[in-house]
Amino acid sequence: MSNEEGNRLLRIARKGANSVEVRCALLILASAQKMKVPEISRLYHISGEHIQKTIHRFNSEGMASVKPNYGGGRPPTFTEKQRADI
Repeated sequence: MSNEEGNRLLRIARKGANSVEVRCALLILASAQKMKVPEISRLYHISGEHIQKTIHRFNSEGMASVKPNYGGGRPPTFTEKQRADI
């Protein structure tokens, strides 16, 4: 992790508005401080599997991994024409 990335993560952890981004930043920062996954898990009450996925995702994608990756929800059941008819 570069100093720039560390500073950005600190800024997100301290002043972030999105709780998902804040939690992700905290997990990555704890890992950067050489904390082991079980220690981080006990500290933040998050599963070890989730912590590992977060760290691996940060290592492969960088700062883009901090943003939440929402799936978009369930596909529409009705077409636009069916909705208009209803």
